[in-house]
Amino acid sequence: MNIEVLDCTLRDGGYVNDWNFGYDNIQKIINNLILSKIQFIECGFLKKNLFNRDFSLFNSFEALNEFPNNSKLGLMLNFGEFDEKELLELNPYNFFLRIAFKKEDFSGAMSLCEVLIKNGFKIFINPMNTISYNDIELLNLIEFANKIKPFVLTIVDTMGQMNKKETLLMFYLFDKNLNSDIAIGYHSHNALALSFSNVQCLLEQKSDRSLIIDSTLFGMGRGAGNLSSELLIQYLNDNYEKDFDSIPILKSIQESINPIFDKSPWGYSIPYRIAALNSCHPNYAKLLIEKKVDIEIIDKILKKIPEEKKASFDKKILENIM
Repeated sequence: MNIEVLDCTLRDGGYVNDWNFGYDNIQKIINNLILSKIQFIECGFLKKNLFNRDFSLFNSFEALNEFPNNSKLGLMLNFGEFDEKELLELNPYNFFLRIAFKKEDFSGAMSLCEVLIKNGFKIFINPMNTISYNDIELLNLIEFANKIKPFVLTIVDTMGQMNKKETLLMFYLFDKNLNSDIAIGYHSHNALALSFSNVQCLLEQKSDRSLIIDSTLFGMGRGAGNLSSELLIQYLNDNYEKDFDSIPILKSIQESINPIFDKSPWGYSIPYRIAALNSCHPNYAKLLIEKKVDIEIIDKILKKIPEEKKASFDKKILENIM
């Protein structure tokens, strides 16, 4: 298996600090990730906002041109925020674009991906909360991916609820049915503290395709956070003969990430664990933590959230239940 790493600190980690990393920190983080030999770097979200260089939110790909080895760089787009014509005018050159979408937007998102791929975009497909798809829906997703041939199709554990068995079953389904030249991605959240162990299980699988694993510096991310890049690359160096250089990213953690953590910490916690076990968006747990609700009550409240409202945070639903 060809194992590669995608660091998404500046995108997924941005939920912690509203993507306000500061220009110097954005520069340092990207440059240090390049020096560390990480294969893919997600520099932030593609948004229609007016561009502010202190934020990892971009309205085009132009700002990424200043970095060396920019073929490693890319952005994520939430489906529906740009129309087809607007995207085709962006001209992404060598950059990749990840398209994230909810299950109810599957048809429109895949049609958009098809058009972009035909026009030379390097597309990573990110179906949010992939575990919510049944087997027939997953096979339909894979069939469409085989037709349009994205660079990557990602297993996305949005709620951080997947265990080893679920992870391996989904990987097996993808691996046996997806065209061999399409990479499988894996994006996890650490609500059950299983991100690292799930990835280790994936790495042990025998496959001839590429596996691209998402991670962030110091596990930076909303709520329980993500798989830590520094832990992942060291594990790959020790067990899979990789030659990542950990010093540059440890430097970024010390200089750029630790000051954010000191102000707004993230990491495993019981409320986020309960949210994951109830298949609920982590922002439900975040609000209940802020309101200092007892653990036993948190579980009872989250169980009352309607199934169709669990995956997308709805503050009014939560407040009505409380």
